[in-house]
Amino acid sequence: MSALSQELDQFETPPGEGISAEARQFITFSCAGQNFGIDIMSMREIRNWSPVTPLPAQKPDVLGVIDIRGRVVPVHDLALRIGCSAERQTQHEGKVILVLKVTGHDMGLLVDSVSDIVDVNAADILPVPQIEGSAARFLAGIARHGETLVAILDEEIVRTNAVEIGGAQATHSEVPTDDDGASDLDQVELVFID
Repeated sequence: MSALSQELDQFETPPGEGISAEARQFITFSCAGQNFGIDIMSMREIRNWSPVTPLPAQKPDVLGVIDIRGRVVPVHDLALRIGCSAERQTQHEGKVILVLKVTGHDMGLLVDSVSDIVDVNAADILPVPQIEGSAARFLAGIARHGETLVAILDEEIVRTNAVEIGGAQATHSEVPTDDDGASDLDQVELVFID
């Protein structure tokens, strides 16, 4: 018998045995009237809203940047980024910024409020149903927490992807023809994006 197993035999319950290795903690929050969760290991801090510095030619979901102890962090409107809302929020007072560190990149997400820290066992994380037109691609799973379901965000997908907002509109143009009605481009349709 090794020294380690002798030491463990001295405990009624070995250290860490009551804690499931598969249990994870999530910060739950509200955004656009929906409940979400994000892995607590991605969280750097939770901040009250503070004004951001806008950037030129930024994407619609990017509100701007903030300085956090010498780091410039982009702040995104989460509801707009994942498609829970089609319009940019204008009133930010009373909102919260979740500051995340995802694969070495800092990112701020504007949400309505933070609710709680919850422990979720792996068995209570359900697969995401693939519903056409939904933002299911941004979710890592659906967690059962008591009587409620919480949509768990996939931080990496949220960091690297955003729902396309209808700012650019396509317009069609006729192809010029010669006197015979034939075109040099033979049945090509040109699409110009504003």
